[in-house]
Amino acid sequence: MTATATTTVRGVSILTAGRRRNRDVFDLDLSSTGMEIRRPGRAPQRMSWERVSQWELEERPDHLLLTLRGDGSVTPLVVRGWTLEDLAAVMREVTAGAPRPPVAPPPAVPRAERRRRRRRRARLSWKPVVTVALLAVLAAAVTLVLLQSAGVISWGFLGPTA
Repeated sequence: MTATATTTVRGVSILTAGRRRNRDVFDLDLSSTGMEIRRPGRAPQRMSWERVSQWELEERPDHLLLTLRGDGSVTPLVVRGWTLEDLAAVMREVTAGAPRPPVAPPPAVPRAERRRRRRRRARLSWKPVVTVALLAVLAAAVTLVLLQSAGVISWGFLGPTA
């Protein structure tokens, strides 16, 4: 790729918290001067690399996550159909000649590290289950005490009490 060449990344979308059916899909034209966002039915938007202070790539099960940081904002982009190595090479090449080069991205997270992170998240997921179970036991105890004090149930079958 030469400094004036442009690489088009098709079918990019912004990562959102909820899964929406009507997601905004667009194309990114990456070049050494910056990126151009092309949305269907709209005029292209230009953004120079000067506005991007850092970019990061993370491999997910069915896509890549390209995170652009700069000017106090973070934009997570979902990229499908690319390998981590190919997109990282393109990003390094197009940002290499930027007037204010972005901070070098951290190395890609190895698969073993991703598995360890997932296991750590899985270990933390027992806390809500224990909390709900303890709340259920507490609710049952309060209910029994209230029913006994109202005379609905009797503990006489336990034998004599003091």
